[in-house]
Amino acid sequence: MTTANLNTQLNLPIDRFAQASAQTQLVILHYLAQKIYRASNSATPSALFSQRVQTVIKQLQQLPREDRYSALEEILHGVPTRLTEAYSELDANMKMAFWYRLANSHRDDSLLAHGALTSWSQEQHVLLADLETRDSNELITFLRDAVTAEQPVAIA
Repeated sequence: MTTANLNTQLNLPIDRFAQASAQTQLVILHYLAQKIYRASNSATPSALFSQRVQTVIKQLQQLPREDRYSALEEILHGVPTRLTEAYSELDANMKMAFWYRLANSHRDDSLLAHGALTSWSQEQHVLLADLETRDSNELITFLRDAVTAEQPVAIA
């Protein structure tokens, strides 16, 4: 049986993601989490219900609403904060669940403001256009690679 190496097929978009601004990375993570949610609404990962993920989300929710976006950027930058440390202790599945839950929250804890999702920059458009052509397995692989990348994002 022949199997495709999804990591090889996703190297270019993963590299683009790694080099993108934190704002673009947040848009991409939000997009992926929502698209995966729509594709697999009934098959939610067990990590979604992890107490550790819930603890990190609660830490984020305790911040004033206007500071949450900055806190998420700090996670992407690897800025040493209590929230970043808690996030970094999550395994890959839990990190995926963290972004998945944030992007699909029904409690108005939206990951991004609506404007960030409708007025894409050129950088965001290129990545999103590429991801739109991918199947669910490739999107999940991309999300896993994106959240487990060890290199901090440069401050935009």
